[in-house]
Formats: sequence, structure tokens, C-alpha cells
Amino acid sequence: MTGSSSSSAEAISDAVTRTISDTVAVCRNNYSRDVIRHRSSLQLWSACRTTASRDRRKGFSVMTQAGSDDVDNGREMRGSVEIKDRAISRTAIAATLKDPRVTRTTGGFSRLTGRELPRADVTLGEDTIAVNLYIGVTWPSQITEVTESVHATVEAALATMTGLHVHRVNVLVSDTTLDTGFSSTSNTEESQIIPPRPPTAGPAAMPVALLFGFALLGVAFVAGREFLIAHGHLGGSPWIADAVSWIARLHWQSWMIAAAIGAAVLGLLLLFMGVKPRTKTHSGLGASVPTVWATPTDIARLCSAAAQSTHGVVDAHTVVTRRKIEVRIERDRAVDAEHVDATVREALAPTLSVAAGGRRLTVKQSVAAPTRVS
Repeated sequence: MTGSSSSSAEAISDAVTRTISDTVAVCRNNYSRDVIRHRSSLQLWSACRTTASRDRRKGFSVMTQAGSDDVDNGREMRGSVEIKDRAISRTAIAATLKDPRVTRTTGGFSRLTGRELPRADVTLGEDTIAVNLYIGVTWPSQITEVTESVHATVEAALATMTGLHVHRVNVLVSDTTLDTGFSSTSNTEESQIIPPRPPTAGPAAMPVALLFGFALLGVAFVAGREFLIAHGHLGGSPWIADAVSWIARLHWQSWMIAAAIGAAVLGLLLLFMGVKPRTKTHSGLGASVPTVWATPTDIARLCSAAAQSTHGVVDAHTVVTRRKIEVRIERDRAVDAEHVDATVREALAPTLSVAAGGRRLTVKQSVAAPTRVS
């Protein structure tokens, strides 16, 4: 009894041991298979990401399956990424304009001819970019520094924005523009200010130009009349033919001397009128570079008003010429002449300080007639 029980216990122990060993072996095999499958999935996913990144840079179509590590090559393409030359060109131009020393030329004739600055010509390869960049630079600027800065900025911007390899960036300086905000420190003297042109009268040759214009209109009328007569649309004698015949029959006569002298004088007069400078009609008010202008009549009115405001002055009249300002006043009999003269000059001082224009002041006095009371 005891021997049989012992044999049964050993059999049961051996069976349990074999079962545990089989179970551990099965689990170990499953674990190894899962690890291998997981590693294969990771390698496949990494390959897919690398291929997708390379194809995206080339502009090819990229397709992935969401929620799965397996890629189904038979599925339909879901989208594509394509970078145009125009987008790369605008990216390069925007990066170039970050440098304040680069000028921009747009619109007008530059737009019609395609010569706007900055301008970028892009050559796009399979996975590289080459750019020819045309820029304008403000003067004075160190061109080498500007081009190096633009080259580095554009190359970094293209590499960051597009993800493509920048093979070459050629920077060509096509224009220079004067920087109006630049003040040179090497000049010790201040730049001279160019005064504006004063208002002037109309040109002396204007009447002659009007007469010449009317004469040309008359010639056009005569030519039109001759054209209609020549084509039979109008009757009458041709004026040009008659005039040529009359001139051909002319011979020397005494009146031709006077006509020749008159023509010479008229020609010289027309030449003088053509080169004669126009007369200045206004005088500058203020400093050496005037910006406000007044006519001699306006200056005379200002002087007369200032003189009349003086005590003892009954009436005032002013005459302004190119060389002098003459103030004629009528004073009261009870006021001393020297006192009136000094007072009037003192009252005119503020006006003449801005309106004299190099003219000298003359004050003439007369005694006002007594007022009769009826």
C-alpha cells in the first residue's frame, strides 16, 4: 500500500514538472516571436518615415495608413506636396528684404520690363535649389558685407522653409541708390541749401508763340483747301500755285531793302525775346532762403498800414520799386517833423525786417491841410 502510494505521487510530480516545462517553453517561443515582430514593425515604420520625408522634399506623393504599422501599396494616393519655383522665389525675396541696406524697386517701367529689385531666378533640381538673386544696395554701404549677409540669410531661409538642399546662392548687385537719411561726417562745412525759384511773369515770347500757332493753323487750312481742289471736291483757283507764280515773276525793287532790314530787326527781336529771362513779380519774405513771397503792392500796403498807425500821421502812401521803398506821409501840424520821422521808421522796422529785400527806406513828409468845418 505504501509502495503504490509512493509510485503515484512520483508520477503526479513528473507530470506536473513536464507540464510546467512545456508551458514555459511555449511562453518563451511566443515572447521571442512577438519581439521579432515588434522589431520588424519598428524597422518598417522607420523606413516609411524616411521614404516619406525624402519623397516630400522631392515633391512626390506621399501616402501612409493611419492607425496601422503596415503600408498598403495598393491603396489610392491621399495627397501630394509640391513646391513651385514662384514660392521659392518669394521666400528668397522676403529673406533679402530683411536687410535694411537692400533697396526695393517696383512698379512703373520696372514692372513692365521685369526688372524689379530684388528679383530671384530659381533653378529647382530633384532635391537641390540654385538661386540667382538680383538686389539693389543703398549708398554708402559695404557691398561685400551686404552680399555676405544676404547670402547667409537667404540660404538659411530656403533650407528652413522648404527642407531642400541649397546648392548655390549667387548674389548680384544690379543697382545702387543714394540713402537720403545718410549724413556724411567727413564734410566739415554744412551743405548749401538751394533756394526755391521766385514767382515770375509769363515768358516774353508767349505772344510770338501764339501768333506762330495761328500761322500754322492758317497753313494747315491752305493745305487742306489745296487738297480738296486737287481732288475735284472744291472749285476755285489754287492759292499756292498763284503765290509761287507771283514770287517767280518778282525782280529787284527798292522796297526790298526796307523789307530785308525789317526782317533782320524782327529776327533779332524774336531772338532777344526767346532768351530774355522772365521778370520777377514777387519778393521773398524772411531769411536768406525765403519760402513766402509777396508782390510789391502787398509790401506797399503793409508799409502804409504801419505808417498810418503812428501818432501824428494823417495819411500815408508807399511806392515800392526794385531798389527802394518810399513812404510818403501827411503829418499833423502840431507834431514835430523829426519826431514823426523817427516814429514812422520805428513802426516800419518789423515789416522791413522781412520784406525789405535789400531796398533802402525813404520817408517823405508833407503837412496835412487843415480840415474845414462848415
